Amino acid sequence: MKKRIGVLVGGILLATSAGVLAGEDLRFDELPAPVQETVKREVRDGRITDIERETRRGRVVYEVEFIQDNREFEIDVAEDGRLLKRQED
Repeated sequence: MKKRIGVLVGGILLATSAGVLAGEDLRFDELPAPVQETVKREVRDGRITDIERETRRGRVVYEVEFIQDNREFEIDVAEDGRLLKRQED
């Protein structure tokens, strides 16, 4: 039992020391207004496939995956709506 707890605690510490906590799935209407505007601008006529809220180095980041012109993309958006990253998957 002690070994299992140690492994669990070790895994949690490893994940949090990397500065990223597991994401929380969200719907579009749950995003802050500035994030929604950025997502609309970037996705345009594409289809959103996944939205997650993550904490990275103490800051909230919204990760949005979508399909546009039969290609998969991912964007990261800060709480204030700044586009942090856009990449094709």
